[in-house]
Amino acid sequence: MKKLFIIFLLIVFFTPIIYSQSTTDSLSIDLSEVQVNANRNKLYSEMGRVLTVIDKAEIKSAAVQSIDQLLDYVAGIDIRQRGTNTTQADISVRGGSFDQVLVLLNGVNITDPQTGHYNLDIPLNLSDVSRIEILQGSSARVLGPNAFSGAINIIAENSIKSNLSAEATAGSYSTFGQSISGNLAKGDLNTFVSVSHKSSEGYMENTDFDLSSAFLQSVLKTKNTGKFNLQLAAQLKNFGANSFYTLAYPMQFESTKTFMAALNWNLYHGKWSYSAQAYWRRHHDRFELFRDSVTNKPSWYTTHNYHMTDITGGKASAAYLSRIGKTTLGVDIRNEHIYSNVLGTPIDSMKAPLESVGYFTKENKRLVETAFFDHSATFNHWYISLGAAGTNSTIFGLNYYGGADIAYAFNDHFRVFVDANSAVRLPTFTDLYYKSATQIANPNLQPERSQTIEIGTKINEHNWNLDATIYQRFGQNVIDWVKEPDSTKWQSRNLTNVNALGLDVTLGYMFKNFFVKKVAVSYSYLQMDKSAENYDSKYVLDYLKNKVVVSIDHNIWNKLSATWKFGYFDRAGTYTDKNSHLQKFEPYTTLDCRLLWNDKHFDVFGDANNILNTQYADYGGLVQPGINFNIGVRVKL
Repeated sequence: MKKLFIIFLLIVFFTPIIYSQSTTDSLSIDLSEVQVNANRNKLYSEMGRVLTVIDKAEIKSAAVQSIDQLLDYVAGIDIRQRGTNTTQADISVRGGSFDQVLVLLNGVNITDPQTGHYNLDIPLNLSDVSRIEILQGSSARVLGPNAFSGAINIIAENSIKSNLSAEATAGSYSTFGQSISGNLAKGDLNTFVSVSHKSSEGYMENTDFDLSSAFLQSVLKTKNTGKFNLQLAAQLKNFGANSFYTLAYPMQFESTKTFMAALNWNLYHGKWSYSAQAYWRRHHDRFELFRDSVTNKPSWYTTHNYHMTDITGGKASAAYLSRIGKTTLGVDIRNEHIYSNVLGTPIDSMKAPLESVGYFTKENKRLVETAFFDHSATFNHWYISLGAAGTNSTIFGLNYYGGADIAYAFNDHFRVFVDANSAVRLPTFTDLYYKSATQIANPNLQPERSQTIEIGTKINEHNWNLDATIYQRFGQNVIDWVKEPDSTKWQSRNLTNVNALGLDVTLGYMFKNFFVKKVAVSYSYLQMDKSAENYDSKYVLDYLKNKVVVSIDHNIWNKLSATWKFGYFDRAGTYTDKNSHLQKFEPYTTLDCRLLWNDKHFDVFGDANNILNTQYADYGGLVQPGINFNIGVRVKL
């Protein structure tokens, strides 16, 4: 790591000297205008941090069938899949747990308070995603306490033209997908609707799935009262969860139902800007440790697990642009409630909605109130942003956090930055209350805390770009599920301290008048200093130590092109196999390819995934598919 650190410092501090010889020393744009206008609809200002954006073109060309697969190509992100096609996948940013990432859909917080396992239950087909914005590192002072290690904003299509499209796919393991979407543009009102379905028999026993989603977004732009954005969404998902949560019982099954409604409002008036949102999300979950079709269940297994989580929230902010910069004040109020027969405190029995059998016998709730302040300004080539926030919870009391970002722009295309931010993450309901044959929760858990420092550089030239960041995160009371060598059960604990030192570098080059269109290479390194010598860590210490992704886009003939993705993954940590022995994760490589015929009114594509037929597992014992194929056609009218 010492050599990598030296190389990084050379990139950050000596590149300006070389680069400035071929560029002018003056900026041709007003940085304050860029910060206020160009970035006002983005997840976070790009002036003082690296904000990774996966655009529509990259989504279309990638050999992926789900959002989690797409994110797995990004430096610093670790997607741990238990199945395929987003049946269940956990997302980690810079070694943080799946509970430490804020997930938004069109700017609305859909992070699940029951467990981060459901954060990627996105009720939107991948082909209808316009772009994905990824902010790595703490952003809690602007986005709230869930943005502990990073934040991801998934943005749906919002065309200003009327259109209609339909897609059909087929692949290995009898996997079939169908979707239809359309946008109706009439004056200042645009309405987008998407309906999709996907099913599969599974790549091995008890990995079948059936997934349906519906999404509506209606955007109204008015001259005097601002912009209104209405979202309605639903998702129904059923899947065989072979050994997902314990290797001891492979015939697990899960059924989830997600419903969401949200209304956003934005108004820009002179030097003032205002925004507000109100939202509701409900998530039903039925988890079967033994699938209903399984005979001879053990006598101690008398019922499935039933959960229903409701989130209602509202957020409002106001910003003022003055001579000294942009000042933002805001509040965020979020009520989180759960009914369950496992999580919470006892209540009188009540029937579980949308289930033929099943009752709730417990509940829990908490009100989370956040107030935040942020100020950003530009002075010549300098950009400074600083802020603070406080979150009050009915369970965990008042917690403060904040930070600052500082950047220096050498010119329009090149800058370096340094930032320091702190964050707090509240335990989930699962962390606090879950009990099963294999797990025991701890209701006395305390919130996690962290402080992160990072230094980086970002260069965006006409035909090449470079993002490089080195960071140090100091974590206290980090929550994990651990198991002692002589124990048969996992327990949730606040670990004392878990510190992370990491490096993310991405370099891309775009060719002109050449059959190769683009080449990109990314490398991530991570080292966490908390060892698991006396216990097995289920999540926190099983992190990607080294990750390399090489991407090549090239033309073949006429409108036919190919995109190749090569990945190398080296995971630290251990797992417990079926014989209760601790095993180390072995490094593995993957190779994916998409062939794409891109026409004005239709696209035809063919995917080959895991071409090297590598046997690997993101979680110990859960072997992922070998080489597999997928074809599809999308008609655009």
